[in-house]
Amino acid sequence: MLPPPLLLLLLPPALLGALEVPRPRGVSLSNLPFYEASRPFTCLDGSATIAFARVNDDYCDCRDGSDEPGTPACPNGRFHCTNAGFRPRTIPAAHVNDGVCDCCDASDEYESGVCENTCKELGRREREAQQRRAELEREGLRLKQRLAQEAAAGRLEKQERLGGLQAARRGLEQRVGALRAAKDAAEGPERAAKEEQRRRWDEQRAAAAAAQDAARADETFAALDADGDGRLTAAELRVRPEFDSDGDGAVSEDEVQVVAGGLPLDPETFRQRLWGRLRDPPQGQAEPPPPPPRTPPGGDDTPREEEEEEEDGAEEEDDDEGPEEELKVPPPQHPEEKGSEEPPPEPPFDAATQALIDAAEKAREELAEAERELKETDESIRALEQELGFDFGPQGEFWYLHGHCYELPTSEYIYRLCPFKRVSQKPKHGGADTNLGTWGSWSGPEGDRFAAMRYEHGTGCWQGPNRSTTVKLSCGTETAVTAASEPSRCEYLLELVTPAACRDPPERGEHDEL
Repeated sequence: MLPPPLLLLLLPPALLGALEVPRPRGVSLSNLPFYEASRPFTCLDGSATIAFARVNDDYCDCRDGSDEPGTPACPNGRFHCTNAGFRPRTIPAAHVNDGVCDCCDASDEYESGVCENTCKELGRREREAQQRRAELEREGLRLKQRLAQEAAAGRLEKQERLGGLQAARRGLEQRVGALRAAKDAAEGPERAAKEEQRRRWDEQRAAAAAAQDAARADETFAALDADGDGRLTAAELRVRPEFDSDGDGAVSEDEVQVVAGGLPLDPETFRQRLWGRLRDPPQGQAEPPPPPPRTPPGGDDTPREEEEEEEDGAEEEDDDEGPEEELKVPPPQHPEEKGSEEPPPEPPFDAATQALIDAAEKAREELAEAERELKETDESIRALEQELGFDFGPQGEFWYLHGHCYELPTSEYIYRLCPFKRVSQKPKHGGADTNLGTWGSWSGPEGDRFAAMRYEHGTGCWQGPNRSTTVKLSCGTETAVTAASEPSRCEYLLELVTPAACRDPPERGEHDEL
């Protein structure tokens, strides 16, 4: 037959918690075999062996205090609260009978009598809390299983979509190549037709400018031909300051002869030899000085007003005085500078050329549209490949977090978590976002890697490292950020509740007591 202590150890924990097992005060069930009243007591550290009657005699005999588990005699002694109906507890033996209720069963204050046994009520509350937690975990597990199923279906759908996009991309590449060849083929005739029409237009403009220039030359010739005989003499050309080659302010007959290359000049010869010089005077040629005022017969003592009156009269009467008077010749102009008008716009293309232009423009538009579709397809493929490449947990249960963001307002900031992307912080009363880190990796402890996320390489702190954030995950039936803190400078901690973090309950081992 087994001795009573060993028999007690074989009883189920639930039954042990409901029993009051006789034992010395302050001794736990696990240590009960060392405290047998039928034999001497040996200190647990082996330092001494004493009569069992000296256990809990309020005198410390063992160096480890194990002979006084129920009294405050030993400074290093340990008192075990049975706390039947609730969780057992071990306290320093020095706290026994100190007037403070450390054990819910009041066993630590057996002399003071100031405490009541509250273990049953605490146990009831604990069991209710455990039941609520168990129900939450069970509901969370059900949600997690559904999330895993949705993740599997979503992953399959995205893989199929990715395959379709990749096939579509191959077709788009071929289409872009064909449209680019069609565009190049259409632009050749378009370019040639445009160049031909512009050549014709340039020829027409050149002919019009030449005709205008010839008319202008004839107009200038007629103005210089004072006697209207159709020939220009040296006397008629000396009125033009452009022929003053020595810069003395007067044009001599020799200067005219040198420039004209022989006189008189007919209109054709004038256009060939002199018109260009009059139309485009040499660069830097000084403006001709104004003609000197005439001195009337009265001498220099004539009043100024009379001089002006006489000059006005002289100009009216002496229009035909001869070559000494400057003729009123219209100023020469370059054909393209006549008036202040801008060159005329190009005329519209003819119907044949416009048809080629329209065909080329259509080819360009079709190519641009196909290239846009190809670019969008490439972006969709990259996004899908990136998403499919993420580790969303053993069953893909964290997949549903991707593409969503969760916020937590505090007294100062609004924290925003976008799982698998970034964490940010924004002042509550206005201001720019601060990047607290971008997705790095799972960072839970060994054996529970998916219990935490790590976000790194955020905005740099002033004279410090770049900000980073750890996100701890816990089981819940909803998804929400429940807490945010900064445990150390530039190191942030967020807590995320999610069904995906729920785990199957571990197998319960046996405990000494409940």
